[in-house]
Amino acid sequence: MNEKGAVLPSVMIFVLLMSVALLGTNQIFKNQMNQLRMTKHYYEVESMLILSKMELNSQLDLNKDLEKGTVLFTDGTVTIQKKGDNTFNLEGKLKNIFSKQLTVQLEKKSTESIENTDE
Repeated sequence: MNEKGAVLPSVMIFVLLMSVALLGTNQIFKNQMNQLRMTKHYYEVESMLILSKMELNSQLDLNKDLEKGTVLFTDGTVTIQKKGDNTFNLEGKLKNIFSKQLTVQLEKKSTESIENTDE
């Protein structure tokens, strides 16, 4: 058996296996980075929606006839639209077109409970 002739095919198979392993690892890394980016965008929009809901609650105490509005953030905006009695639709949108919608049912605050808490 000629040992010199067996070296080239062995090296080529080794290089082929190494390139397949590197390309597979690269693809896994890309997928993980994409998943991380999507998770980050989801939590950013979710926090914008929660903050907008808190702002809507405070604005609703001041203005009972609130129909629609916009809350601006550095990374995006949340648009608020009234759907029904104390039901609002919040749509959060990041600058990079990632968006999420949330429907909120707010509770009415009665004036009696406010008067009883002051005593």
